[in-house]
Amino acid sequence: MPAWPRQDGAAFLKVKGVRDIATGLVILALLVTGHRRALGRAMAAIVFAPAGDMLIVLSEGGPAGTAYGVHGATALAVAVAAALLPRERPTAPAAPSPVAVTR
Repeated sequence: MPAWPRQDGAAFLKVKGVRDIATGLVILALLVTGHRRALGRAMAAIVFAPAGDMLIVLSEGGPAGTAYGVHGATALAVAVAAALLPRERPTAPAAPSPVAVTR
């Protein structure tokens, strides 16, 4: 993206950093609590962030390799994870081993 006309754009980068941290915390909270279905839905919604970043880079004349290789690949990876998460089934607990009773 082109440089800002009057300033260095530090405020924009701070806002983007806060957005990325908040997104990560939502994912972490759902992951830790084991809510796979909600995590999959949240990640499906989050796909729009890297996809939007890719479109912005492309529309602003940025390098296509960066747009597709960084942002497009991230959007694809998040979309695949979002699709697979609700399908994952927790493993059944192992059956306790029989205990021999002697008298």
